[in-house]
Amino acid sequence: MDHKLAQTSRGSSEPPRRATIIFSHAFRPFFLAAGVYAVLALTAWLSWIAIHAMGAMPAYLSVAEPLHLWHAHEMIFGFGAAAVGGFLLTAIPNWTGAQHSKGLGLGLMFALWCAGRIAMWSTALLPPAMPMFLDLAFLPVLGFAAGRQLAVQPALRNVIFFVMVLTLIIGNFLYHMGRMEVIDEGMRIGVLLGLGTLIVMIVVIGGRVIPAFTTNALRRQGVEETRLPKRRAPVDVASLVLSASVFILQAFGFDEYVIGVTALCAALANLLRLSGWQGLATLKQPIVWVLHLGYSWIVIGFALLAAAHLADWGSKVAALHAFGTGAAGTMILAIMTRASLGHTGRALEPSRAIVAAYVLVSVAALLRCFGPSAAPQFYNEIMLAAGLAWITAFALFTIVFTPILLGPRVQSKS
Repeated sequence: MDHKLAQTSRGSSEPPRRATIIFSHAFRPFFLAAGVYAVLALTAWLSWIAIHAMGAMPAYLSVAEPLHLWHAHEMIFGFGAAAVGGFLLTAIPNWTGAQHSKGLGLGLMFALWCAGRIAMWSTALLPPAMPMFLDLAFLPVLGFAAGRQLAVQPALRNVIFFVMVLTLIIGNFLYHMGRMEVIDEGMRIGVLLGLGTLIVMIVVIGGRVIPAFTTNALRRQGVEETRLPKRRAPVDVASLVLSASVFILQAFGFDEYVIGVTALCAALANLLRLSGWQGLATLKQPIVWVLHLGYSWIVIGFALLAAAHLADWGSKVAALHAFGTGAAGTMILAIMTRASLGHTGRALEPSRAIVAAYVLVSVAALLRCFGPSAAPQFYNEIMLAAGLAWITAFALFTIVFTPILLGPRVQSKS
């Protein structure tokens, strides 16, 4: 699996121009964009919180919808979708032997993602339908490109990724139908389906790469076979089905008790799965333990959701941020750093700045999930601290990886 992630075409011996390099593989533009946008979108959200904390109101807003829903949409369908696009269009060719997306086609796809972001920052300035068409354009094209690559060597185990892109499209469509007041609660449902899709994708990808990467790392350390990660098919299936069910039940307003019990079962199933992957044995290898850390936030998210629904303890918003900030944020950062290093021929050894970024994302999640209930009198200060931790983490990623993503492949140092 490590070998597959590190595969890439060599190209000619002459140094290519940066304009050519950036669109040579999908991970380059989309991972860079995800890092930059994680900073920009959170900075905008923190600015709103700071203004609100001062008891003021901005004289003018370019966004028409409620800002908390805009924030959720852009973190899922902006930041998250960029990371998904970079991952799928890079990983699928390695699974199927298909041609990598590159050149003009990749550039046009990236332009659609950018157009969607510009439109979503300008919903108060544009005719109501225009942001919908511009924002919805990217994901169907991504789905078509991914579908063509999957069709080269069809495998049932990979079809789920095409289905998940379709689910993201549906969630985004429902969001816009709600924004245009066509469907009641459309924005809320769309956000929950979008977040749920990202989490289910992490459950699927995590189940494949975490035990595989951990096994490789522990074997290099000389760990005995009996102490290597274990995969249990019934637990894997239960984790996937229960995780998906929770978000479907929540999105469509099922009974609180049903949601709570399902979330508790999902937490236990994912905890049982995670416990077999030997995460504690990887503490000396940040590129590996960060994957375990990211997956652990899925367990925390479902546990918080169960507590909120069954015992009215904590909040559902805290649970959603465990998923969004903790699980999605950490796993996206982990995969982007690992894949970027491997695909550019570098050793899988993150710098100290990147290790700090790994930690900062979980600091942001801890503050956002548990800070408001622990110290409600400092709500705004905690929100700002959590946001600054997130911004710093992805600013570090952007600073460290911009020259890597814009530069040519190098000979591996490992």
